[in-house]
Amino acid sequence: MRVKRAVLLAALAAAIPAFLTVGVVPAHATFPGTNGRIAFSTDFASPSQIYTMRPDGSGFLQLTHVRTSPGASTPSWSPDGTRISFAKDKHIWVMSSDGSGKTQLSNEDGFRDRQPSWSPDGLKIVFSRCDVSLGFNAYCDIDVMDADGTNVVTLLGGNWIQDHPRYSPDGSKIAFSGNRGGYVCAVWVMDADGSNPIRLTDPAMQANSPDWSPDGTKIVMSSHCKLPGSKVWIMDADGSDPQQLTPQEGDWVNPRFSPDGLTIAVGGPTIEGSKVCCWDLYFMNLDGSNVEPIANPRPGIVSFEWGPKPVAP
Repeated sequence: MRVKRAVLLAALAAAIPAFLTVGVVPAHATFPGTNGRIAFSTDFASPSQIYTMRPDGSGFLQLTHVRTSPGASTPSWSPDGTRISFAKDKHIWVMSSDGSGKTQLSNEDGFRDRQPSWSPDGLKIVFSRCDVSLGFNAYCDIDVMDADGTNVVTLLGGNWIQDHPRYSPDGSKIAFSGNRGGYVCAVWVMDADGSNPIRLTDPAMQANSPDWSPDGTKIVMSSHCKLPGSKVWIMDADGSDPQQLTPQEGDWVNPRFSPDGLTIAVGGPTIEGSKVCCWDLYFMNLDGSNVEPIANPRPGIVSFEWGPKPVAP
């Protein structure tokens, strides 16, 4: 068994006093909380759809039923575990965690909005907004809007492809990746208002798709722009001490911390080795040990996020 029951109980017991002290428990795939369901999208059968399942692969639910390609993708859990934002039809949408109440948030023509992620207080959604007026991604800014889709503001512009924005657990920083500065791929961090962008990774790593640990001290990421040869790395939140976690064999992408901070979910080689697209889902320890596949009724995962259990009212 990868993580002993006693260790889990001890970690939860140690966390309870801190939660009581602050009064509000932020629960998000990268923020402290109790492990809930995993949301994911898949291209195994186009168009892409969004599903959720328990961490053991059971309790499978399909939340979207989009009829036209590319479909729905990049699900992101709200801090209270009751809503999921996602990309569909070049815009950002939101729905309840059971798939009901689907509502379009962004709507500006000529742009492709993608990769939404919630702020720790649940009041804002940050996302990548790409100019596609010429038929391709001319540039992608990092934008933010209120959770109801109003007050859209560009945090970071420029003629770059900037993507995968993620708030830090305390909401003070946003990590993101892209070709800013002329690099093929790199992970950056900036203040939450878009100021002071700083590159954290060596350009040779071609790092992409960052995610914060629940305590805000670590960042995990993919290398090689998630192309063949990609591995999963972890580093301190200031970019120091980068370490490779995944094996040399296979391609490994899109690492995401569990809400309790004890496990990393990662996309890895398809188990049967025969599918054309994408990855299967694995768990591993924070040091990269005990890499284990998760039973999944819908193979061919493109994007995923480990969500919290809903916070009781």
